[in-house]
This record gives sequence, structure tokens and C-alpha cells, in this order.
Amino acid sequence: MKITSARHWLPGALLAAALSVQADTGQITVATDLKSTPDAAAASLGKLDAGQSIEVGERQGAWYQVRTAQGTGWVRMLNVRLQGGAARGESAMSGLAALGQASRSNTTVATGVRGLSREDLQAANENPQEVARLAQYQVSADEARRFGQAGGLPAPGR
Repeated sequence: MKITSARHWLPGALLAAALSVQADTGQITVATDLKSTPDAAAASLGKLDAGQSIEVGERQGAWYQVRTAQGTGWVRMLNVRLQGGAARGESAMSGLAALGQASRSNTTVATGVRGLSREDLQAANENPQEVARLAQYQVSADEARRFGQAGGLPAPGR
């Protein structure tokens, strides 16, 4: 068995490690709050302006942890455009392979977020006040039909 010198494989290993830990850069698409935790009800650490450059770290649910001039916090991933061109989680090699492909002029962004986890469901509690609040938005079939007609929607098929 032939033993190879570290000088042959070490540079490649170091490059691969550097590429795998490098944070993505991105841009805020609409003005948004920088949150202390990945939660809509979390405390705001400051405002981020549309067009502001950010460094994107880990993803948790529908949130990205970002580093900005204002500090580190969390933003909704729908408010972020990644500038690397690759989706989060893709390898550097798949990103390099994509360089040879033709660019698209009509970019579509889709964000998938899984629903509640098993732990979320097990820890869930009833909230009668929220159910009552939702009931305030209920409309009759006639009200819904009139609203649709006023907006120019076709009558529903039966």
C-alpha cells in the first residue's frame, strides 16, 4: 500500500473545508426587522433596509440567521435574496457545476417550509380567544359570492 504525502491532499482538503463553512452573502428584498430569535413575536434588534447586504448563516424553519452592520439576528427567508445563486445546502461543487449552465432571464423563487413538528403538536394548547377572533372573519356564502362578483371573478361551478 502506497502512503501519499499530506502535501498532496492537504491543500484540497483545506479548500473544501473553507468552501463548506463560508457564509452566503445576500440582500434584503424588502424593509424588515432584525429579530433576536427566529420568531415573529421576538424582540426587534433594529430595522434592515431593502437592498442592504447581509451575510447569511444557518437556516431554522422559515428564518435565516444573518450578520449585518447592526449585528447578528434573524430575518424571514422570504425577505432575503441569496447572491450566490445556489440554494442553501447545495455543495460548492454543485455550485461550480452550475457555472457552465446558461443563465435564466426569468427567475422564480419558491420557499418551502415544513409545518409543525411533532414536538410542536404535542406541546400545543387550546386558545379559545384566537378561535373566537377567527370567527369574526367568517362570511356567508352569499357575501362571498357578491365579493367575488364585485371583483370580476367567474361564478363557481357546481
